[in-house]
Amino acid sequence: MRKIENSNNWYSGYLRDIQIAQTELSLNIGFDPKDVLCDIYSLPSNNHQTFFCKVILENGFAKVIYAKAIQNSIWFSDPIYMYRFEEAKNFADHPVRRGRIFCGKKIIKQSAADRLMNMLNALESEQPDDLVDPCVDADFTAIRIYENGKCTSEILYTNAEKLRFKAAEEHSRFSDYMRELHLYVEAIIGIGIC
Repeated sequence: MRKIENSNNWYSGYLRDIQIAQTELSLNIGFDPKDVLCDIYSLPSNNHQTFFCKVILENGFAKVIYAKAIQNSIWFSDPIYMYRFEEAKNFADHPVRRGRIFCGKKIIKQSAADRLMNMLNALESEQPDDLVDPCVDADFTAIRIYENGKCTSEILYTNAEKLRFKAAEEHSRFSDYMRELHLYVEAIIGIGIC
């Protein structure tokens, strides 16, 4: 989980990042807030794609609208995908680093949206306090669930094994899904400019 330089508060960094991503989505892709089922923010490690997406049900179709942060630098030949939106925004006009935010929309299978919502509904309302370990090699995921345009719950984690589910016997299967969630979404929206 990449932190911004000179910042020790991972939670305020997360809030700044989703605000930047939401602003970019609002400027680039129109949607009705009442169509949003959930949103997902991923700050991965190992150069996987940082993204913020909303899963929506629009005109009978399940869709993902997303923002992705990408940086280039004169020091690296390949783009870097695991940086925060805040960094991409700060380096939009930098002379040696170039940050960009790309937005898009993709139709997904209704079954994929249903499976995600079933997993989220299987979470216990009370979760452990130590779900987030803000270390540099952690994959941070934040999910907010919506009803009628209002956020009803939020779950933040780096360790899906610690998540509590209503069906204890399904813990292994459910936690595996939640641990890999950022990779499932990455497979849908792609890495980089696409």
